[in-house]
Amino acid sequence: MLIPFIKMHAQGNDFVILDAFFFPLPELDYPTLARRICRLHTGIGADGLVIISPCTEADARMVIYNADGSRAEMCGSALRCISELMHKKLQTDKLTVLTDSGVKSVNISSQDALIAVNLGVPHMLRKNYPALGFVGDLIDVGNLHYVVWKDELADNPHLLYGSALELYSGFPRPVNAHFAKVISPHEIEIKIWEHACGATLACGTGAASCVFSGVNNGILLSPVKVNMPGGSVEIILDQAAYVLSGEVTIAFSGEYHWKA
Repeated sequence: MLIPFIKMHAQGNDFVILDAFFFPLPELDYPTLARRICRLHTGIGADGLVIISPCTEADARMVIYNADGSRAEMCGSALRCISELMHKKLQTDKLTVLTDSGVKSVNISSQDALIAVNLGVPHMLRKNYPALGFVGDLIDVGNLHYVVWKDELADNPHLLYGSALELYSGFPRPVNAHFAKVISPHEIEIKIWEHACGATLACGTGAASCVFSGVNNGILLSPVKVNMPGGSVEIILDQAAYVLSGEVTIAFSGEYHWKA
């Protein structure tokens, strides 16, 4: 069968999106589909597969599968991407989206093409938590992140240690590992290792977790520009909630030939 798709990215964090909101899909083996469709050389290539569908609890539902077929609880980049699609189709600047970590609210600015998503209040699970020779913060932003602060990132520590930190037995479940560097109280650089994806160009919830860590450690002040390998986003502290804002891009659309 042929499955219509849209390929989008947020600062290089890329997704294959299936729109079951306007075009209902039959029951599919999504974990297997994700593994096949996300492969770079034999599929479309992406960090994850995202399915949008109707729901009663919010304007839309978002389900995410990582490139290895595992299900992701939350993804700020994917949320911004699907919000852009819903904005164009529903002609609204405000949305609510049900994710596996709860309902998220979204604001779209038509003037500057920015998508702002409210990620809610992060939770510091363990501060200054030692892991594999590092000391970092273990943070829940709907998914788990481990943030390590360093003076320099030129040696790409995420490539050297990300895989081991992701699956470290001292964590309650696999994490996204981030190495962060302070440029100023309002600007940082981060390098990213995502669970089930490896090194990625951007991570929205990762950006928020790094800013949350920095604010809690007294080294950052809102708003904060977060520079990632694929581009930059802004994190704003709105009372206790963290708001992620940035552009998204529609790369192309097409049909994927699916054989079960």
